Amino acid sequence: MSLAEIRIIAKKLAISTLKERSGVVTVEFARVSDISIEKLLRLIKESSGRVNLDAAKPNVIKLSTGKIGLKEKSEFIREQLEKLV
Repeated sequence: MSLAEIRIIAKKLAISTLKERSGVVTVEFARVSDISIEKLLRLIKESSGRVNLDAAKPNVIKLSTGKIGLKEKSEFIREQLEKLV
């Protein structure tokens, strides 16, 4: 269920790609995405270092999931993205 919810949220947020590699999820927003800067900054601040901006790409955030199971990982991703809606 979480994967379907992630797809819906990704569409709302104009996310162009979402990739996971080695415990880090890269979320790339489309150039036309209308994300609240306040919500994004609050997400980064409250994440205890698990959500960061990508210095090389201003339209990318990185979510550190670590080594957790697929179900927990998808739930974490959904929860973090939901905070931006």
